[in-house]
Amino acid sequence: MRTRTAVVLIALLAASCQPQPPAPKSDFPAAQGLVDATVAQHTDLVRLTIHAVPTGQAQSRIIACNLAEKIGKASDPEDLEAMNTGKMTVLKEGDNLDVTAPILDTGGKAIAAAGITLRIPIGATEDEVLEEAKAIAAALTTAVQNAAAPLW
Repeated sequence: MRTRTAVVLIALLAASCQPQPPAPKSDFPAAQGLVDATVAQHTDLVRLTIHAVPTGQAQSRIIACNLAEKIGKASDPEDLEAMNTGKMTVLKEGDNLDVTAPILDTGGKAIAAAGITLRIPIGATEDEVLEEAKAIAAALTTAVQNAAAPLW
């Protein structure tokens, strides 16, 4: 019994010493910091992306995300739709709710989009999760509007 316990403890210790995935690397550290801080506050966030057209460029892409492999990828049609129309889109993806919301400038014009994918907790309704996504989108918009300098 002791040997078995020791083996389990060693396996747990080895697993905890495994290297962690690298932090997402973005060319826009202020936007990435905003994503990182938001993800830290919302435990049900599966994925958070900011889509924007960087200054001097023509195409919208992911400029910040909690998943490093997504950064730099072209924006999807629903992301572009949110930026072009200023309207939110909502998609159900298995046990998750994927909400794309516009990020607005102080004049109310959509200047970016937030891709907010939230896990739907057991016992929660989609409407409750949607309200959380709306609150996250509003907080991102406020942070972008209040930034001392453009984030992208």
